[in-house]
Amino acid sequence: MVRRLDDKVQRLTARHGRAEEAMERSELENGRRHDDLVKRLGDLDEHVSKAREWVSRDVFTAYQQVEAMIDLRALVTPRAPMPALRHWALSPDALRLIVREAHTRRPGLIVECGSGASSVWLGYVVQSLGTGRIVSLEHDERFANATQDLVRAHDLQDVVEVRYAPLTAWQGENGPKEWYDTSVIGDLEGIGLLVVDGPPGTGGPAARYPAGPELLPRCAPDALILLDDAHRADERAVSDRWLKENEGLVRTEYTFDKHLHAFHRPHPA
Repeated sequence: MVRRLDDKVQRLTARHGRAEEAMERSELENGRRHDDLVKRLGDLDEHVSKAREWVSRDVFTAYQQVEAMIDLRALVTPRAPMPALRHWALSPDALRLIVREAHTRRPGLIVECGSGASSVWLGYVVQSLGTGRIVSLEHDERFANATQDLVRAHDLQDVVEVRYAPLTAWQGENGPKEWYDTSVIGDLEGIGLLVVDGPPGTGGPAARYPAGPELLPRCAPDALILLDDAHRADERAVSDRWLKENEGLVRTEYTFDKHLHAFHRPHPA
């Protein structure tokens, strides 16, 4: 009987030991699950915070664009449906700055690298001022024709000229292999406002760089030079090179929808 009791005690002791081990393993697993849950909740909270920031930023950006668009529409009385902005075209906040500068400076010659919606908007501004003209360079023949149709639809052909300038070999140093055909810019002198929004980067890196060496020397001393899409690394590099290679040039950076860099030379004291 003693032996049987002793065996039973040993079995119960072993069973108790196994139960304790199981409880320890369960507690350890529960601890791991708890830690994992805490980490997931922390990650979720971080994602929610970031999402809230993104949504707030997007809402604020949308508000800025709507506000700028209201200002722009108050300045023109269109004779046909106006072309859309953003996407490939200038964003409303950037165009509002350009329109403001056109009103203030009243340039005799505005040159655009890249044509489209901005050609029409600026055309109305120049026509209302009663002075100046716009020359828009376009590398895509179909798009050039489409912009010309827009210009005629809005009866702006007296102030807006769209020049088809296909991409051809460019002979400059440390730049793209192609740029607008320079034979079409020979008569452009005294540019008061230069808007660089093309050609697209599909032609290679630094696609817009040649506008510096080719068109800056054709600008008036008090000209304003604008480079769109400065949120992209390629355009920022172009902007830095222009600043480095043109002594006395001053840059102002605008954090618009797609960012815009403005350049000018200060008036001598």
